[in-house]
Amino acid sequence: AFDYSQIELRVAAFLSGDEKMIDIFKRGGDVHRAVAAEVFNVPPEMVDDEMRRRAKVINFGILYGMGVNALRQNLGTTREEAQSFYDEYFKNFSGLSRYMREVKADATRLGYTETIFGRRRFFEGLKSSLPFVRASAERMAFNAPIQGAEADIIKIAMARIDGYIKKEG
Repeated sequence: AFDYSQIELRVAAFLSGDEKMIDIFKRGGDVHRAVAAEVFNVPPEMVDDEMRRRAKVINFGILYGMGVNALRQNLGTTREEAQSFYDEYFKNFSGLSRYMREVKADATRLGYTETIFGRRRFFEGLKSSLPFVRASAERMAFNAPIQGAEADIIKIAMARIDGYIKKEG
């Protein structure tokens, strides 16, 4: 078995150029623990397992376009607390926030997003007059370059691993 640890968050850090997130990975840190420290305003050594679990929900929720209400539901908290986590996250990881806005704006203008390998995904819902259809398309559009790059990287790795295993017997 082979695995790329936290690949979606690594790809998000790379694509967004978020300096704080990139620094976490460069230092070999646990991104969920580091995010918990930022969001809960505590030193990393004070992050407990529950804080880390909640930070993981926040990390992946944001990558999948989860809004405040969905975050509230997934964390089992109040709307005010979920909003606070959401705001704190984007305050601390402003590069990711900027990247999200840029991807949504570009996707709305172009009608598609593109992976770093050039694969395009089109989103008809971005032009919808129905707010919930448009919001859903925006969430998918933001996530598509991240998930698409991850899928591309994994496929390339699988082909290389297969070649390596065959070569080495």
